[in-house]
Amino acid sequence: MRINVSKLFFASLIISAQSALFSQQVTVLTLDKSIDIALEESYSIKSIKQLVYSAERNLWAARAGYKTYAQSKMYAPVYDEGFKLIEVVEGNPVAKQTGSYQVRGTFDLIQPMPWIPFGGGSLTFRAEGYRLNSWTPSLADPGIDIKSNQFYSSLSAIVEKPLFTINELKLGLQQAELNYERQSKVFKRSELDLVYQVTRSFYQLYRRAQELEINREKVERQEMIYNTTQKKFKAGLAAEVEAMQAEVELVQYQNDLKSSESRKKEQEAAFKQLIGLPLSSTISVMTDLELKPVIVDQEQAVELALNNRSEIVEKLIDIEEQKINIKEIDARVSVKGNIKGYYRFSGFSDAAIPYGATTEDLFNSSWDVLKQTPNRGVTFELEIPVWDWGKNRAQVQAAEATLQRHQLILDDTYVTIKREVQDLVRSVYETYDRVTMLEKNREVSEKSFNISLQRYQNGDITPTDLARANDQLNTAKLSYLSAYIEYKLSLADLQRKTLYDFENKRSLVE
Repeated sequence: MRINVSKLFFASLIISAQSALFSQQVTVLTLDKSIDIALEESYSIKSIKQLVYSAERNLWAARAGYKTYAQSKMYAPVYDEGFKLIEVVEGNPVAKQTGSYQVRGTFDLIQPMPWIPFGGGSLTFRAEGYRLNSWTPSLADPGIDIKSNQFYSSLSAIVEKPLFTINELKLGLQQAELNYERQSKVFKRSELDLVYQVTRSFYQLYRRAQELEINREKVERQEMIYNTTQKKFKAGLAAEVEAMQAEVELVQYQNDLKSSESRKKEQEAAFKQLIGLPLSSTISVMTDLELKPVIVDQEQAVELALNNRSEIVEKLIDIEEQKINIKEIDARVSVKGNIKGYYRFSGFSDAAIPYGATTEDLFNSSWDVLKQTPNRGVTFELEIPVWDWGKNRAQVQAAEATLQRHQLILDDTYVTIKREVQDLVRSVYETYDRVTMLEKNREVSEKSFNISLQRYQNGDITPTDLARANDQLNTAKLSYLSAYIEYKLSLADLQRKTLYDFENKRSLVE
């Protein structure tokens, strides 16, 4: 017996492919499960979460600006070496080497005081110390280097108070709070937008799956019609043209089936990308097409939207930010003042200490002097703008015009939201009535097709009449499916536009 190697090879490939297909787990997705996955895994929600996190961190940083903080500076070392000309009696100047070596450090403990009226202020406690070694030629005898080592130490309290100006630290906190509130509202709106997008894409995928199933049933029915027509033709009970027409329609329906398979795959890939699933995953969608009437009070829906919509809050934030911007622009040429006072203990080490003494000895010497030599002082600065050819005033007027524009946008947003919600409420009722009518039409078409099939088998109608009844049944099923999806999307859109779930009677506002 001869074995066909090529056939055996292809048979093994088919078996392996089937095994891999059945071994791959199929994830069955409902609408709620798809939404849960999208709210965790989708690219858009991950991106907006980063914006919220950034705003939250900026707010934390702005609040931290009110707290005491410390900072230090170190200069280790500061080395400087060069030459200077020394005048010589009855001779030309002589170039001699000079230099210094310094180690210096400061430590500041700063307490911002933004709560002080008229510009805030700050209190700084500062500790400073440095050691200086230097060498320079003597003017009396350039051949001799004068060397010295000194230590400087100081403790001081410094108060600084801006006058007649805006409190920048306080305004920075206000801006951070507004930005965080804005991003939080954007995040909530993005969540609801994503829920709507997933709902729409889910039902689109479900529609493609149902179209595939309907086209498969249509092919099966047409195969039955084709087989019946062939039997009648062979028995002499049907004309040849009828048999040919049945075959043509079968081929057409088979092509429609292939097209619907391609459309389903395309929609499936787009849906997986939207909710954040790998494109290699295998999914199927499942939903209940039970039709439930939903009662929506139009006035309640409008009131909920006006109270809950983030767009209104965002426009109010825009107005507040623009008011802050006007203050900042106006402050650029306003009268500015600054008062600064300090109280300091400072001291230098004794110059008589021999060169090469230890740092401890030098420090102790400077500390003894420090305790005996308090220093204090006050500085008052005043900046008065005189003339800028109206530049700042023009900038303020431009900012005020922008503020007016934001106010007009807010007013228009109120009107737009009210109109959108009213249209959506009407759409919910209109689509529900349409679904109810098309559901009855679908039931009538199913009964009509069964009657036509029986009449065709009895020889009362032609295959063309039966094919027409088949098309009517398919159209009725697709029309009902489209109307049902439109009804569910109207409810989903109303939910995101009012932040209220009218189906389950619950608020979506946390």
